[in-house]
Amino acid sequence: MTRGRVLVVDDSALGRAAVADVLRGSGELQEVLEAEDGFGALRRMAEDKPDLVVCDLVMPGCDGLQLLRLRAAKPELAGIPILILTADGELERKLELFDRGASDWVSKPFDPRELLARVRVHLRLKLLAEELTVANEQLYRLSCTDPLTELFNRRHFDDVLGGEVARLVRYATPVSLILCDIDHFKRFNDEHGHQLGDEVLRAVASTLVRSVRKADVVARYGGEELAVVLTNTGAAGAFVLAERLRAAVERARVTSGERGLSCTASFGVASAEDAVSVSSAATLIGRADAALYAAKRAGRNRVVPWSPALELQG
Repeated sequence: MTRGRVLVVDDSALGRAAVADVLRGSGELQEVLEAEDGFGALRRMAEDKPDLVVCDLVMPGCDGLQLLRLRAAKPELAGIPILILTADGELERKLELFDRGASDWVSKPFDPRELLARVRVHLRLKLLAEELTVANEQLYRLSCTDPLTELFNRRHFDDVLGGEVARLVRYATPVSLILCDIDHFKRFNDEHGHQLGDEVLRAVASTLVRSVRKADVVARYGGEELAVVLTNTGAAGAFVLAERLRAAVERARVTSGERGLSCTASFGVASAEDAVSVSSAATLIGRADAALYAAKRAGRNRVVPWSPALELQG
């Protein structure tokens, strides 16, 4: 049997003991927990996170059906399978149990061999479901992560920015975008080599991540350009953060042998606080890009916020 933790629920101490003794006697479980009714089971499910619940159907206070209803209202408990013990042999009752979310049922009086077999099956299914969830999470991270910098990639950036602009249009929630370009990066690669250039790019990426809020998204926009999507942030706050990022990049050092190398970066900032000013992600990106170009044209290592005047200059 897959080792796991099983919660046994029955208002009868003798009933609980009969089930618990079979499970403990197998020597295959990590732990067997107990509860006297559905309310106690729900508390233990929330606190102890068992891998499986074996619950008697008929109990005073909160029976097996009510436990299934209560669990349905708590998404965080939905992954814990519930196996129902019942003396009711009616097909309609068994179908109702499945409709309410029971994973399986065992007839009472139960055969210990059948009980153990069904417990094994559902613990194994629970383990496989958890492994699948972990694998899917890893695949998702790979699909939205830039392998060099470990930042989010352009695909994820586009999804996030599109979502934030949609929130802006619907709820007037402000959004800001910062584009960052490492100054003279090509020359740096030519003088020091691409391997060290990659280290500089990773160092700048790490600096940005450490300097923003958890709600903000830092992504590799392309080449040596990085992007920061600031949620619920207007123009004033975005400019202050961009200046803080610029200073942090300037202070950062990359060690190469006995040398400590440094770099600077230019920043363009664009913000939107209502759908009248910006109604698409492309517009916000275009404005941030125009501001970034203005920062580089003005001498680099500086922050430039977008303004209508930049379009006239372009």
